[in-house]
Amino acid sequence: MNSQQESLRILRRAGEQEGTAISLGEAALALASLEKQGADLTPYRQHLAVLIEQMRSGGTATTLEMYLQRLRHVLVVQNKYQGDDNHNEDPRATNLMDAIDRRRGSPVMLGLIYLHVATAMGWAMTGLDLSGHFLLRLSARDGQVVIDPFRAGQTCQLEAAGDYLVDEDEEEGRSSTLLDLSSELLRPLDNRELLLRLQHAVKHRLLSQDRLEAAIATLQGMILFAPRHQDLWKELGYLQAERGHLRAAITALEVVKDLAADSLPVQQTDVMLRELRWRLN
Repeated sequence: MNSQQESLRILRRAGEQEGTAISLGEAALALASLEKQGADLTPYRQHLAVLIEQMRSGGTATTLEMYLQRLRHVLVVQNKYQGDDNHNEDPRATNLMDAIDRRRGSPVMLGLIYLHVATAMGWAMTGLDLSGHFLLRLSARDGQVVIDPFRAGQTCQLEAAGDYLVDEDEEEGRSSTLLDLSSELLRPLDNRELLLRLQHAVKHRLLSQDRLEAAIATLQGMILFAPRHQDLWKELGYLQAERGHLRAAITALEVVKDLAADSLPVQQTDVMLRELRWRLN
């Protein structure tokens, strides 16, 4: 089995698993390998294993402060992971293999690495989708805290967390809302949602560069580990139609109909399908 076949197998298996059961490291490496046309996963798996071994070598951590110190020591001090200020433009920031090689990444990519090692340690950590930003919530017996993987695992105080909200209206004199750790705005992401967020960033960048074929390939990879997300199939169908791949577009939109939970998406999809079949004939 070559690297590309192995990556496809990993992602298909992830598509059959519950979101919390997906291995972030394995799935992200599989996506990176597909993007790099079958690059070998082995050295990158070894690096992730080394990170976990370094985490364990520090002995047993029992408090929130010990958790934080261990994460920062291993990921920031020993391995020099840091945020990539050009992550919106640089494709390397959202590819795990490149992030490992460069020790730089986007907020979601760095968060993924933090989550991978924390999960291996049995620690309670979740990714948080916060108004366009990505943070982590780390919990222990003596409390919980929100940290920023993009800024060397710094703790986000409540006031600082409020700064992430883009709801300030200077004309009306309103200030941004401060958050507490139980806020509904701090919505936890499961592993599938985190991977989707990572790949959506890749897809948006490709579309902004008019690289439709590459965006289609990215969507196809997303569908492998999220096969029941009808919005992915719908977007794939529209992009395939835009590229003139009418049969592929029809196939994708037929899946949307199968997955739709209510009649409105089905009606909208039927209109598009009729048009595509007319164009095909």
